[in-house]
Amino acid sequence: MKRTILIVTILFVTVTSIYSQGIAITTGTPTGRNLSNFFDPCNGLTITAYAGVIACNFEGNANTPFYCLDLCTNIGIPDTVKDSAGTVSQAIYILQNYYPQQASYPGKLSDNRDEAAAIQCAIWTIRNGLDVNVSVGNTTVRDRAIAITNDALANGNSSSVPTTFSILPGLNSDDFRIQTLDQNGNGIAVNNIQLSITLGSLSTNVTTTDASGLSAPIVVSGTSTGTITATASVVTVSGLAFAGYTQNLQVLGLARTTTALRSVTAEWGLLPVELASFTANVSNSNVNLNWNTVSETNNSGFEIERKSISSENWQKVGFVEGHGTTNVPYDFFFMDRNVNSGRYNYRLKQIDFNGNFEYHNLNSEIEVGTPTKFELSQNYPNPFNPSTTINFDLPVAGNVTLKVFNTSGIEVATLVNEIRSAGYHSVNFNATNLSSGIYYYRLEANGVSKVMKMALIK
Repeated sequence: MKRTILIVTILFVTVTSIYSQGIAITTGTPTGRNLSNFFDPCNGLTITAYAGVIACNFEGNANTPFYCLDLCTNIGIPDTVKDSAGTVSQAIYILQNYYPQQASYPGKLSDNRDEAAAIQCAIWTIRNGLDVNVSVGNTTVRDRAIAITNDALANGNSSSVPTTFSILPGLNSDDFRIQTLDQNGNGIAVNNIQLSITLGSLSTNVTTTDASGLSAPIVVSGTSTGTITATASVVTVSGLAFAGYTQNLQVLGLARTTTALRSVTAEWGLLPVELASFTANVSNSNVNLNWNTVSETNNSGFEIERKSISSENWQKVGFVEGHGTTNVPYDFFFMDRNVNSGRYNYRLKQIDFNGNFEYHNLNSEIEVGTPTKFELSQNYPNPFNPSTTINFDLPVAGNVTLKVFNTSGIEVATLVNEIRSAGYHSVNFNATNLSSGIYYYRLEANGVSKVMKMALIK
């Protein structure tokens, strides 16, 4: 097979709720809250606004839950959206880790209406810059939205929607296979997969996948180019974004994994992404990676992987989106933050939309050295709720203590009390059991100490 690359996967969703300026005015009883005195930053008006789950008709599945991903764009009945949109990784993280995709988790509000409203406000904060302290007067929803936003910003930087339906290279140069997966990346059997190609012919127009998620090889004959299309009812994962089909409409995010009819298409005979350069440099404990492309063909993006030279195991540390298909050169950048002292290898895993991938290795090893002076950094995020990260630098090894105190000087937490090696260190502080207020954290090592202030806001 010359090259198989996914072009697009399409579903259609008919909205069953009314939107105005990105705020849903529901005609039924979706899960959420009408927030009074909501300041709409899109038009500067104070209104009563609905925030929460939006019910949609999704490939015949009534009441499929979605969240709004675009605060400032209109939508109305019966507008149609399709899954050709993208969204930021933190919004995907929220859609995949909160209600209704997940039924229970730490911090979840007892009333699903409050939780859904807070989730919606958190998504608007991340996607549209909503200031909940200004726009949301409901303290329960506002405080929960802040907590969800902080969690997504801290943990959702590399979240993505997994591919569950793809066209893969076959065993020989003249064939391809279909792959079907569940939301966890495990193979799943699917029947009645319809196949076609615009030029030439296929050895079969209907196939199935087995329990491993793979079909038998399908042979292409009579052509060296053409568009392959596969259609089937497959797992459709939460976090998928849907944009307006016929006009500039609001973007919606699927909030619960379901099964729906999808189509994937692939070009027979296209070339992969052409990488022009891949370089790196070190700044303290951060490794800056730079690369550029000459051209891209249906490039979903690049996973960044790192391994210690003393290990054989590669670790995914991030993801950078590609530009689909283009002949325009692009520059890419990724910062691998707070890397421990040591010597490392890096590589890029370039992934097509259908799951095909190839590796690009950094030619040289990267060495993260030891700091030249004792340093305690400001925690981030700050203010925080309920967790934050504290970084500190040690020029030499020694016994280290890192403790947290309240404004009365009473110790409330010990984060580190052990011998640490010279290098760059990072510690997470979870203040779930503490009340809002100002706290101080003190680092002591080798007879030197430093104190910093932080704010917990719940």
